[in-house]
Amino acid sequence: MSNTTVSLDYTTPTHTPALNTHLTEQVAAAVAASKRANTLRAYRSDLAAFSTWCAGNGLPALPASPDTVAAYLADQVARGLKVTTVRRHLATISKAHTLAGYSHERNPATYELVKATLAGLRQTHGAAPDQAPGLTPDQLDMALTAISTALPAAYGREQRPDLVGLRDRALLVVGWCAALRRSELAQLRWGQITWEAGGVVLLLEGSKTDKQGEGQKVGVAAEPDSVLCPVEALRAWQAACEQRGVWRSGVWQSAVADDQPVFRQVNKHGHLGAALSPHSVGAIISQRCAAVGLVGYTGHSLRRGLIQAATLAGKEDSEIMRTSRHRSVTMLRKYQADAGLLEKAASKGLRGKQH
Repeated sequence: MSNTTVSLDYTTPTHTPALNTHLTEQVAAAVAASKRANTLRAYRSDLAAFSTWCAGNGLPALPASPDTVAAYLADQVARGLKVTTVRRHLATISKAHTLAGYSHERNPATYELVKATLAGLRQTHGAAPDQAPGLTPDQLDMALTAISTALPAAYGREQRPDLVGLRDRALLVVGWCAALRRSELAQLRWGQITWEAGGVVLLLEGSKTDKQGEGQKVGVAAEPDSVLCPVEALRAWQAACEQRGVWRSGVWQSAVADDQPVFRQVNKHGHLGAALSPHSVGAIISQRCAAVGLVGYTGHSLRRGLIQAATLAGKEDSEIMRTSRHRSVTMLRKYQADAGLLEKAASKGLRGKQH
């Protein structure tokens, strides 16, 4: 059998007249635009893995038979892949067949053999998904307090602000208060921030739950009585960026122009670089937490922490969802699940005091 390379590009079904190249490219561009960049990267990675496996076993990848897909799922789990990851691979394989124009009946993901295989793998190898702990308000304050915003005099003739410290303070506190994902922090631009009397409003674009691409607004209230006000932290970082600027196409331009990234790289000389990647955002959060003894915290700890803290504070689900932008209460519950396990333990206070 011939080997087939799976692609995300739209493929015209063989049973219909071929579209001209221009129209095919337009369709492919529209399909790509409907997915977030991270999603597209995951699709391509999953499809490359499936295509390589099929080629190594002399099997066609598109269309794939139910037997082939079931064997692939089982083999990947046997090689150490998590069931949750394998489930994503199956969704990608299914999407590839749909985009290639194959009918529901020819999509291997719809067959009972494949569904039963995945269910069996989930029963025998499934485990609770790894979840980063949520960062509590007290823990956030610890991490923020430990971040210095001034470099020692030894770094220059005059003491100058620590740009990395200013950036990381703003990143942590704004990310926590707005329940932002790593990708949302990385994609944020100065033009998406509206400064108001009581705080700032962020217009998030390309977020995971923004399926229609309309943008989502999130309010971040000023907290002048807290350890660190998110608005003050953002203002301090903005002021530091304004004094430096960046080179763009050989021209010195403002680093806080509307199209410029809010959170960006800073080199050892204090020069501003490109936007931070989602991976870099997560690494910063983990490192700043680890610096105060909080091990195991990740980029998702900000979002989870805000949701859990708001839940414990008695905020209504609708209020939390307005900030977290969850589309369903069911998904919100997954974040709230561990909130207050000790505070709300059924045994708490039942044994009374010792005499």
